[in-house]
Amino acid sequence: GRTAAPPDFVTLAATLAHTLEGALRIATTNVSILIGGESGTGKEVLARALHRRSGRKGDFIAVNCGAIPHTLVESELFGYKKGAFSGADSDQPGLVRSAHQGTLFLDEIGDLPLSSQAPFLRVLQEREVRPVGSTRSVPVDIRLICASHRDLDREDSARLRRDLFARIAGFRVDLPPLRERREDLGVLIAALLRRVCAAPEKVAFDIDAARALVFADWPLNIRELENCLAAAVVLAGEDPISLAHLSLSSRAPATADFGDNQQQREALRELLVEHKGNISAVARVLGKDRKQIQRWVKRYDLKP
Repeated sequence: GRTAAPPDFVTLAATLAHTLEGALRIATTNVSILIGGESGTGKEVLARALHRRSGRKGDFIAVNCGAIPHTLVESELFGYKKGAFSGADSDQPGLVRSAHQGTLFLDEIGDLPLSSQAPFLRVLQEREVRPVGSTRSVPVDIRLICASHRDLDREDSARLRRDLFARIAGFRVDLPPLRERREDLGVLIAALLRRVCAAPEKVAFDIDAARALVFADWPLNIRELENCLAAAVVLAGEDPISLAHLSLSSRAPATADFGDNQQQREALRELLVEHKGNISAVARVLGKDRKQIQRWVKRYDLKP
């Protein structure tokens, strides 16, 4: 049977749904996973969902490789023995050992310094880690999930060793930007409203606000949408959310319309799918008269 997608990744996009189902099946194995996608597309959210699905009893340990000073990467990852260096006042297990029997999530793996990549590759190959200042290695059982906003296939090989890349990319998931998931805006907004307000069922949008949400480019993706909704709920209070309550990087003009090309036909089709063929609901989202939607449906030979 089909595997249910994680709640945070409900999607109407067939290609993405198929990829997520594959990732969830892989989640119960030890195959490493590499998640690609722009900032804000939900890479860590997916990684946490995969950890929950894995059944591993250890912790989920998230590490931003770009946030650790290069001189501290190995001591942070591998741990250290007391006295290994100035300031090492006690033994520390390190982030890799903290993920023992759990999941180690390395975000922005492309920022891992070259000098630390060979020791980390040995950890993956030997399933053991040697703390800085120690002469003994410690066995470790981790599931590895990595993420990057870069296309590591196209990056200069000087950024990431090819043997390390091959080791971390056992199964790959590429999360599309929000602007390519417009059919998911309805379900995403509903899910995010449940996260950012106590009474999501009471939240309403006026026509201009709904249209702006649909046609915005969302350059910062789901993270931007969540922040936008959280602020709008507070600013609107008990009133419907209006355009004035939305903080958007970009807005579609109020006269946003459909033309005669395949891409715009698909956008209308996706809205009809999202609203289960309800012409009136689609008209409200687009701020158009119901008869206009019916004309477009006929023009594009769609069947609500």
